[in-house]
Amino acid sequence: MNDDVLVVDDFLPGALYQDLAAHTSRQPLIYGSRSNFKTDPHGHWSLDFVAAGSQNLADVSVDLEADEAAAPISQAWRFLQSTQLSGNVLIRCYVNGYTYGTDGYFHSDSERSDEHTVVVYLNDYWEPDWAGETVFLGEDDDVIKAVLPRRNRAVIFPSTLQHAGRAVSRKCTVLRKTLIFKTRKTRSDDFEKLSVFLRDAGARQCAHRRGTLHDHLVRTFSLLEAKQLDPAVCLGGGLHAIYGTNAFRGAVLGSNARTHVGREFGERAEELAHLFSRIDRPKCLESPPHLGADTATVELADGGSLELRRTVFDDLRKIECANLADQGTLARHRALSALWETL
Repeated sequence: MNDDVLVVDDFLPGALYQDLAAHTSRQPLIYGSRSNFKTDPHGHWSLDFVAAGSQNLADVSVDLEADEAAAPISQAWRFLQSTQLSGNVLIRCYVNGYTYGTDGYFHSDSERSDEHTVVVYLNDYWEPDWAGETVFLGEDDDVIKAVLPRRNRAVIFPSTLQHAGRAVSRKCTVLRKTLIFKTRKTRSDDFEKLSVFLRDAGARQCAHRRGTLHDHLVRTFSLLEAKQLDPAVCLGGGLHAIYGTNAFRGAVLGSNARTHVGREFGERAEELAHLFSRIDRPKCLESPPHLGADTATVELADGGSLELRRTVFDDLRKIECANLADQGTLARHRALSALWETL
């Protein structure tokens, strides 16, 4: 596991590092960001360069590119992407600051195995007695590596790895500054197309139970894709709440967008998403009024009912399984849970 932690000295070209250090030194940091919400009672200084929570999976490099003032940050990301992390997408970017009396606590940045964290140290000078190491834990909860915040040094590691930015010592009279890039590997073509579409539709600005609507929808898509289901079903799942549902009112598109969605993702995927917005789910998918070999009857959210081809009903069930699984509520529904286990 020690080999998973890559330390790169003199990471950025000299001029780029100077621009980056100067840019971040001018930014007003905000106190209270916590490295571990369960164990950190106080927090540290930080500033987000893009609006993206811990669950974000969308590519936020476009936001950086659109911000002319953040040009050194964008350039540093492009350099990183062209060198150490080719084929990765930027999902978060921010600067952290630690002063004496500000502690960091062990945590992992993500539970997803395809993500990496990059820490770039921005202090021009650092004494070993100032402490402030980034410390990594192994599976036996013992320290496997400690990295001092040397000038223009980068440390790159899997985001699942437990680590902490340790407090600076009483001798340290400067602000320990780090620039953080959080990344994920590029996923399937359908995933990336869906993510961009949802981002452009405004799904990143729509809150959901864990993160944003964008995050929930692409995770739902990924659960279906991991089951190797028909692409239309996977995409229908990834679009299932764009028109809203009986439980989720935050629609990002209206029915007038149906033709456009159908052109982008296929009529079958769009039809499944639109039907999902109309039915009284999960009740009618867990226990429909009628379930035959060729047809099924479902109740609609407006009080009516609709007869569906059995194949369409089964596809809606699969989408509901992934939707509920992502929200941690699938176990409440016996029939749907049993179906998910068989897929």
